[in-house]
Amino acid sequence: MSVAPHAVTVFPQAAVATRFSCALCGARIAPSSAYCSHCGAAHAVATDRKGRPVDLAATRSLQLAILVIVANIVVGALALGVVVLTSDTKNLVNAALALELLHFLVVGGLVAATISYGVRGIRETRGGRLGRRNWAVLSIVVSGMVGVVLAGSLTATFLMFLGQH
Repeated sequence: MSVAPHAVTVFPQAAVATRFSCALCGARIAPSSAYCSHCGAAHAVATDRKGRPVDLAATRSLQLAILVIVANIVVGALALGVVVLTSDTKNLVNAALALELLHFLVVGGLVAATISYGVRGIRETRGGRLGRRNWAVLSIVVSGMVGVVLAGSLTATFLMFLGQH
């Protein structure tokens, strides 16, 4: 039994294949080994329904991209609801800016995590040994577009705030 840190335990999945190099220390590992001989970390790779090895980071990046879209809709709707229900029109721009900053922090953090996982997924699927590279690319594109729109919305709200003061 190993007490070494697991490289892929953040989101556990079925383990059947291994990587050629350790994700933690970078040392080469044998394809038949499930553990790194240098640091002892476990290196499991998930498989799809057909038994082909797939990359966990690419899978997580697409899942996070979907979460980015859902969080953007939910937080945006809540912010819009608060702005609509605000009866004090004198402080409406201040409330809109505060809510837009909150929206940017929540969804922007998810966008950053999605892009990070997507880039990691692209790196890990480079040799073609692991699948779902297209999922990583799609998640980066979707999250990047949401991030650009989010930054534009924050900029527009901030300019509106500056225009009133």
